[in-house]
Amino acid sequence: MIRIILIFCFLFSSILAFSQTQRIADILKDKEIKTEYYELAAAGSKVLFLPMEFGKSIFTYSQQDAIKNLKNANIARIDLVYSDYPSNQNFSPLTKKRLESLHKILPELLDKPGIEFRKIRQTIGKTKAVAETLEHGFFIYFRPLPTKSATKKEVEKLKIALSGGDEDTFSDSDKFESDSAGSYFWCWQVTVSFDTSIGYIPKIPDGAIRTISKITLKEAISKEYINKDDEKNYLVWGDSVYLIEDRRDEDCSSDGSYSIYDLADSTVSAVFKRNRWDKATIIADVTGSMYPYTGQLLKWLKLTLTDKGKRHFVFFNDGDNKEDKDKVIGKTGGIYSTFSNMYDEVEKTAIKAMESGSGGDAPENNIEALLESDKLCADCDSIVMIVDNWASIKDLSLLGKSHKPIKVVVCGVLDRINKDYLKLVRNTKGSLHLIEEDIYNLAELKEGETIKIHGRVYRLIKGEFVDTGSSSI
Repeated sequence: MIRIILIFCFLFSSILAFSQTQRIADILKDKEIKTEYYELAAAGSKVLFLPMEFGKSIFTYSQQDAIKNLKNANIARIDLVYSDYPSNQNFSPLTKKRLESLHKILPELLDKPGIEFRKIRQTIGKTKAVAETLEHGFFIYFRPLPTKSATKKEVEKLKIALSGGDEDTFSDSDKFESDSAGSYFWCWQVTVSFDTSIGYIPKIPDGAIRTISKITLKEAISKEYINKDDEKNYLVWGDSVYLIEDRRDEDCSSDGSYSIYDLADSTVSAVFKRNRWDKATIIADVTGSMYPYTGQLLKWLKLTLTDKGKRHFVFFNDGDNKEDKDKVIGKTGGIYSTFSNMYDEVEKTAIKAMESGSGGDAPENNIEALLESDKLCADCDSIVMIVDNWASIKDLSLLGKSHKPIKVVVCGVLDRINKDYLKLVRNTKGSLHLIEEDIYNLAELKEGETIKIHGRVYRLIKGEFVDTGSSSI
């Protein structure tokens, strides 16, 4: 019996190792994306940056603190970023080693389905000196899975912001500030100096907390704050240096081994600003990480809602706090509605929907909420639905063949559009609305034809949208 178990374990580990090796091989075959320099995508997510040294394939520091941030997280994309130096060189051997290094510290990443891997080659570095200043390593786009405690915090943030506490909470991305050398300061930076007098240390960045400590020159070199080649320049001033640390975000490692960026997404604000939907019935997903978009909607309503006529609002949270196993298609629940022209009533309903649920599994009950809106307003001819691109539609099968056109506002788009929402728009002869574009002709697309959306090309095959790949970064 023991022998059989051992054989089974050996076979399982062999199959697992093969699948991971095959996954790396597939990534290596994918086409590189070339761009002057890498920019983070503001898509309402967190980004974990695991840096790697120029030309190296190992992680410089321990990544244990970073790994825990991805536990139970929903990971959408991983970008491996490097520089084009020497120009046009084949970096496949180095890329393979880097992917293997990532697998060693985060083995589950290569096993999770649906995670997009991209290889980004930055072309702005024409010399080694410039190339070495660029970011190198893995950028992992993720969202922590929703919990009741996290939802409670989000509701509190929402209330504070709506009361005027923070004007930028819902629409502005993190502001990246530049230091005198032109390099970006995100959440943590270190300066090494032999003196702490004015002129020898940089100005404290806005919002940062500074700590200064004295360490030996040998320790500074071992931690790679100082290059070994520069040691003689510091020895002139003694065998110790000052370590100046500036920190602005709690999601940073103490040794610089990783950084976490929290990126906002202003999709709802942008879409509602350029479209006049003053009388539309509005349906909004308020699950999990959707609170910034709910905030953007409520801020818009605060400015535009008038007493000239009541409107229908439907908010859904995918079943309140039901266990996923208890959610039945068409009877999931967690739907809250109001028919009002009073802003306070709409805000109260939205917050109640948020407080009553935390999301659970990723797929949402969008169509159940849509059908509920039909019961409430049978004669409404304009419907706007605010959805999360990170979450599929679990009950798309409930959609009738002759439903009213739906204006679908898709939030949290990195680059690929969730195909469920493309199908929803096409099947209802509605329209698709993203942060920078409005698309009205999905229903007109014929079999075999293509359409470019948000930098990607989709082909209609047997009624389904097939992603043919990226046409730009």
